[in-house]
Amino acid sequence: MENSVSVCLINTLSNQYLDKVLSSLEDNQEFIKEVIYTGSLDELPETVLEITCLDINSDNKAILKNKAFEKTSGEWILFVDTSTELEDSTLEEFIETLDEYPEANIVYPNVVKITKEGDEIVNNYDNLYSQKYVILQGLTIEKYFPETALLVKRNILGEKPFNEDFKEYEVYEFLLRNLEKIKPALSELSFVNVYETETFIDTSYGSKLVRKYIVSKYPLERLFPHLSWDENRELAQSTAYTMIGDALASYHDFYNATDYYRKALISFHNKHTLEKLIKAYVDMGLFENAKQLLSKEQGLSEEEIEKYKSDIEKIEKLILELEKGVEEGKLDEVLFALNDVIQIYQGAPVYNIAGVVQFYKGDIQSAYRFFYKAVIINPLEENILRNLTDVAKQIGKEEEVIALVKRILE
Repeated sequence: MENSVSVCLINTLSNQYLDKVLSSLEDNQEFIKEVIYTGSLDELPETVLEITCLDINSDNKAILKNKAFEKTSGEWILFVDTSTELEDSTLEEFIETLDEYPEANIVYPNVVKITKEGDEIVNNYDNLYSQKYVILQGLTIEKYFPETALLVKRNILGEKPFNEDFKEYEVYEFLLRNLEKIKPALSELSFVNVYETETFIDTSYGSKLVRKYIVSKYPLERLFPHLSWDENRELAQSTAYTMIGDALASYHDFYNATDYYRKALISFHNKHTLEKLIKAYVDMGLFENAKQLLSKEQGLSEEEIEKYKSDIEKIEKLILELEKGVEEGKLDEVLFALNDVIQIYQGAPVYNIAGVVQFYKGDIQSAYRFFYKAVIINPLEENILRNLTDVAKQIGKEEEVIALVKRILE
């Protein structure tokens, strides 16, 4: 398999680790046929590798990967970005994995994530070679696969492998869309370093993947086979819906999470799910909706009702005080207070207020990110959506906002 790997090197927002990445590719060059780099030639440090530069200006990783893939000719394609450092034996270990699992068409490594502070977080993945459908039961595919340093056989990629509508979850969209035909194998001895970079992750793509490629495609019994479907179907269904709601909530998509929590309560009313629904409404900033659930008819005791009501009202009071501070022009004080508030509450109103503060301070890009996060959490609040839309018009991102709202609501 010497010289049979085409490397698609994808430039990220920060190329500060490019020298480390190129050095690691040089250590593996015995197996590399070509390197296609989506960035420009003047970004590259000195290297012995022959590199084709595409000079593409895009923050959409799906576009970058598709363009790079077009230029490749190898039987195997390694997709790696400029924050990923291989070991000097990575490709050799990948090939040994293929010897062990000859039908595999994807090989993936373990990952050591290196934070900006230099801390190391190790992700040891399971080998999915004979149990890839475990992904469905876990719902959130990121737990099972890294998104970089994947070695993929050309014949499963097609002409344009990555969906450009999933620009931040393009790898996971590809894996789920092709779940029936992929045969992934873990290179168990391989660990690649992934350096943390400044980036804003749009988690609404993850929620869309769960809803489009898992929940809508497979029956609940297939997704959750270990629940007691025969003994108590209503309870099993309620548990399944709650777990789906939890997965969507992990992507901050509380709009769709609340839908599944409500379905769960209709199937089998229980306090566990009710508490999740209350919390989701509070995170969305729908405080009245949350309060309407506080009753003995919902199965709550008088003490529980009073505690929930008190906690919700405390958050409401904090939000009102922050909004008043903004109205009075106390931007620095509000910004300082937000650091404390966010330790106990990270709902849509907090991100909206942070966006307003940054807007008045003249940092339009930061304001846009805060408003964007607020809309992911609650796309129904007209004031938040209006703030995001107004800022998007100033920086030419109206289409991005339209796509976001469509992605959550459809």
